[in-house]
Amino acid sequence: MHHLIPSAHFDALAAGRGGADTIGFLRTGEYSRRLLLLRALLDAVAATPGALGPLPAVDSAWEVLTAAQERAPEDFRELLLHPQVGVWLGHGLRRLRHTAWGEGPLWTDLGHVHAVCAVAALRAGLPLRTTVPLRDGTAMFPTLGLARLPGHPRWATAEVVVEAGRLRVDPHGACAGPPEPPTPVDGDAPGWQGLRRLRAHAAGRPREVWLDDIDPYRDLSEPLAPQRLDAAETARWQERFALALEVLEDSDPESAAALAEGLRSLTAVAPSTSGVVLSASSGDAFGGLLTSLPPDPVTFAVTLVHEFQHTKLGALLHLLTLERDGGAERHHAPWRDDPRPLSGLLQGAYAFLGITDFWSRHLDRASRAGRATAEFEFALSRRQTLEAVDTLGADPALTAHGRRFLAGMAARLPAWAADGRVRPGVDAMAAFAATDHRTGWRIRHLVPAPDDVRALARAFVTGAGADCPVADSAVVPDLADRWPHARTRLIRQVLAPSPDGERPLAPSPADRALVTGDPAAPGAYARLLADDPESAEAWTGLVLALASGDPAARPLLRRPELLRAVHRELRAIGTPADPLRVAHWLAAGRSTGPLG
Repeated sequence: MHHLIPSAHFDALAAGRGGADTIGFLRTGEYSRRLLLLRALLDAVAATPGALGPLPAVDSAWEVLTAAQERAPEDFRELLLHPQVGVWLGHGLRRLRHTAWGEGPLWTDLGHVHAVCAVAALRAGLPLRTTVPLRDGTAMFPTLGLARLPGHPRWATAEVVVEAGRLRVDPHGACAGPPEPPTPVDGDAPGWQGLRRLRAHAAGRPREVWLDDIDPYRDLSEPLAPQRLDAAETARWQERFALALEVLEDSDPESAAALAEGLRSLTAVAPSTSGVVLSASSGDAFGGLLTSLPPDPVTFAVTLVHEFQHTKLGALLHLLTLERDGGAERHHAPWRDDPRPLSGLLQGAYAFLGITDFWSRHLDRASRAGRATAEFEFALSRRQTLEAVDTLGADPALTAHGRRFLAGMAARLPAWAADGRVRPGVDAMAAFAATDHRTGWRIRHLVPAPDDVRALARAFVTGAGADCPVADSAVVPDLADRWPHARTRLIRQVLAPSPDGERPLAPSPADRALVTGDPAAPGAYARLLADDPESAEAWTGLVLALASGDPAARPLLRRPELLRAVHRELRAIGTPADPLRVAHWLAAGRSTGPLG
């Protein structure tokens, strides 16, 4: 596979943009990649004795796919580019290479090729008789639907016949298959659940995407059992998706057209208990994304923009290399709780470049009730993106292509930084939220050198100043600590109060005091630390409360991890101290220094 990337497409993507023609170019590259993956998978299956178990030989699959491609090339292309087919190809290759596993025998995953063949034959008008694997009595046919055949063992097979424009599974038994007119092609029938579609308008014409709740390869890792949405849930997805496309087209017609060109499938996932929208995408699944149902059209539009940015960058990374990094999880990503490798930070920064772009364009179109929220989200995302781009620029592992790409990203930032449409009070809230995240991240994931901590503790005990030289802290991820983001959530609630009937947040008195500017906040956090001296959340709140109320305490923001570490050492040597006293002592010294 060799695709030269036109400069116009590269530069548009680097700026976080790219119209329908750029997405078309990326789809062409992805199709070439899928063809290579398909060939690699079938070759590996042929070289693995027993890989297809009781199913037809791999040569028969290759013959069907070749004939379908020749007879109906566009239909074949669309099938192979189906996001869930991409996930299946990746999962199958990983199983063969023993880097992924599955609950069922190997042939239950690899044999899915015969279901792909059945759909390809149907689309091309070719007759076919084959056998497909069943998992828990079901067989998925990509872009069509799911056959349900009760009474079979957990891992079994079923005959499939394609002829006269119809597909039938178990033709001499349950005889399941897609419904015939006048039932819609995405409708249900006895023994059959159709793959539903969401419909909307974008770029001047109707658009459709799959709403997937049945394909086992709709997730990003292991196959999933079907989890059918009921009629009311499906209606909510349809309504919010259509409105989200309207929001996006109103704010940014070019991005709406690009999304319509590239998006093929939405996978519904269960909502989080916190109410935060869960979304994800994968380089294996170009054109697909997973998301819980966003609560409103604007949030849905942001989710689409976010994940489609990942989709674009993932496709570009299949064509060239932007970084050569060892994968160490060492960077602060201003939107993530965990330390990120360079590749993850680049992906996140690119997603937030798109999010910032959206809020910038949507700001003047926001409703009166949503204006404050739009200002806050724009102000916060531009800060987050700037910080991430600065971090990326300081990393030597970017390639020449990566530096050119980053320069395109960075060129977008000055105009956003100078944008005066955000009111000062709202901008201050965004600055606070960004500082809150950075401070909490450092306290959780950065560990000062033990000798430096002991030296500082001795200085405190002896009454000396906090002037010891301190080395850079080491990144030691702590993924066990729950991170509630309560203060930022409280800010969002203040800007957009919960609708009637929806339970508002119940913040701690300390968090409420800090967010509302109550000078009692430091004491409230000190009392929390008396009960739990290891609480990263309370230490973060204490540092923020002190730095917000007293400029002399602002040095604590440079190395907040030192405060918890020194306090811990003092307890360990039998001289526990008041957190407020240790904080003021540390802030007055030179050990906090510049950021490490």
